[in-house]
Amino acid sequence: MSQEQRETGSATALGQSSVASDLVDTRRFQRAGSLLREVLFELDAAGRLVLASPAWERLVGAPVHAWTGRALVELFHPEDRDQARALLSRTASARTDAPTRLELRMSGGTQPRWVELSATADPEHLGGVLGTLVDVTPRRLAEDAAATRERYLGAMVEVQRRLLAPEASGDLYNSILDPLGRVAGASRAYVFEFHRDGSGRILQSQRAEWCAPGISRELDNPDTQAWPVDQAFTLPQLQQLHRGEAVQGAPEDFGADNAPVLLAQGIRSLLVLPLVVHGEPFGFIGFDNCDDARPWSHVEVKLLSGAAGALSLALEQHTTDALRMRTETALRRTEAGFHLLIEGFPDPVVVHTTDGMLLSVNPAMANYLGYQDPAELLGRHLLGLVRREDQEVARRHLEEAQDGALAARSHEVPLVRRDGQVVSADLVTLGVLFDGVPARVTVARDFTERKHMQAQLMLGDRLASMGMLAAGIAHELNNPLSYVLSNLEFLHRALGPMPRPLGTEELLEYQQVLDDAREGSERMRQIVRQLKVFSRVDDAHEEAVDLHRVLDSVAQMAASEIRPRARLVKQYGAVPTVRANEGKLFQVFLNLVINAAHAIPEGFTDAHEIRLISRMDDDGRVVVEVRDTGRGIAPELLRRIFDPFFTTKAPGQGTGLGLSICDTIVRALGGTIAAESTPGHGATFRVTLHAAARAARVA
Repeated sequence: MSQEQRETGSATALGQSSVASDLVDTRRFQRAGSLLREVLFELDAAGRLVLASPAWERLVGAPVHAWTGRALVELFHPEDRDQARALLSRTASARTDAPTRLELRMSGGTQPRWVELSATADPEHLGGVLGTLVDVTPRRLAEDAAATRERYLGAMVEVQRRLLAPEASGDLYNSILDPLGRVAGASRAYVFEFHRDGSGRILQSQRAEWCAPGISRELDNPDTQAWPVDQAFTLPQLQQLHRGEAVQGAPEDFGADNAPVLLAQGIRSLLVLPLVVHGEPFGFIGFDNCDDARPWSHVEVKLLSGAAGALSLALEQHTTDALRMRTETALRRTEAGFHLLIEGFPDPVVVHTTDGMLLSVNPAMANYLGYQDPAELLGRHLLGLVRREDQEVARRHLEEAQDGALAARSHEVPLVRRDGQVVSADLVTLGVLFDGVPARVTVARDFTERKHMQAQLMLGDRLASMGMLAAGIAHELNNPLSYVLSNLEFLHRALGPMPRPLGTEELLEYQQVLDDAREGSERMRQIVRQLKVFSRVDDAHEEAVDLHRVLDSVAQMAASEIRPRARLVKQYGAVPTVRANEGKLFQVFLNLVINAAHAIPEGFTDAHEIRLISRMDDDGRVVVEVRDTGRGIAPELLRRIFDPFFTTKAPGQGTGLGLSICDTIVRALGGTIAAESTPGHGATFRVTLHAAARAARVA
């Protein structure tokens, strides 16, 4: 065979081997991806899809082969493609200082869908990109809905304040159109009143108007005055208004004679809310949208209807002197207008005194806590709905809400339902006037879904740590297992199949062998216990925790990462137990110790150390410090280290979630976590926790 033939044969074999290897890698990629809910993908240097995990079809609605070879940016909304293209370009060029995660809208569909795009450079293919896609639509929608409800609540409180203010008696309409128009995202907000002509026909005339910047005013337009109501609305719409229901739609949906007038004003959609005074139709509040034809949501309509009801009550108050006195007395006694707003609010809401006594409870709150009638909660104290161990956090939250100030920052507080079940709620409190006396209104938003997502992130971080330490844990188990088996084998051979008398020296030797085997078994039991504590999913359970036992377990678990880099020094002081979850504390300190180890290069054990310090501070709190003598952290990076997804590690070596999760866990326990560092001289992470009540001091 010639040299050329031999080279050709070698090249062919090499090519076949490469193809076989690629097939194996593809199968491994698909097998690993099938275990995950998020989509794993691989792009070539041109940004085209090469591989994707099975979750692709669930997310995109099309099989992977239909997208293979297409540019990934085509998956996103046209307005978001430039951002996606820039991120993928920076990632492919391996510029690690560029952001590697973005939340983007997907193209197509009537409702917006959001995904989180995460990307990193492919170390195996120049210019290639590896990444994930995670559907974050539920979270985005929940956040948008919560923000909308909180924004509307603030506007409703402002409307109520203006309606009850003495100076509002002369200009009820203009005092409330501004906040209502802004919160509704309208182009115009206005009030029309009904009146009759000489023949008794009902007409409508505009009395007040608010316009967004750049929108033409129509108050002086002759078409807005003395227009017959039966021409402005269709018969079904008039029936809705007489029933007290809202009417909305495009201009074409209204009266045939009125539609051209509405279109000439640039209106693309409008919402009409009836005003009823003394049981009779009085007029309506209207909202125009000149930007797009989007409808107002059910929640928005319900909240704005509450404002229309409050205005109707205020109009009744100003009709005659006698009626004004009667209605004013009723408003002072029951705050009827304010109750209309609270009753219609979809989130749980309570009104209470400044010290926490419940004055009003809406049906949503009663249902949230498992009560049939809101009256069952009236007169109770707000702190009575909170677990005893969480009452101090709730009390601090209530103290933050001051009269006339902005809302107190939200706090996550567990509430106790009537059946004893605990639900996680995010409390937002505003200061208001109720019956002329300073009071508070508190909104409780259910954060069960968010806590579930946090639990998933924490579990993912634990699994990542377990994967990193897997080899070391196997080694820690293998050593005692080896000599336990060896000792048992020795005893098996020495004793033999037939019983015989044993001498004193033999008994002592066999007892020593059994003691060694028992010691090895105990060591394995401790390692398995540490794994069980670390992987425990029941994160809600709290108890008095011995910090030193947690730190000792962390040191043993992370020994394989520490041993090649530094000496571990334990400097324990006399500290009490802390009230916490043992598994969560294990996760915090394991993250800190592993980070400290990774900040030190391998091979210089004698020159470096990682020191674990426990002590009490001047305020009686327990402090744990994790110090290392590694490379340190630059000042411009130090202020960002607790941000989610921020990492200084190389691509593929860190998720950027570890310190963020540590911060979340410690803050949830009522503690603090801080870091200080000098580049080239190591770093110190300091965790401060509250001692458990009546805790024993641990030496």
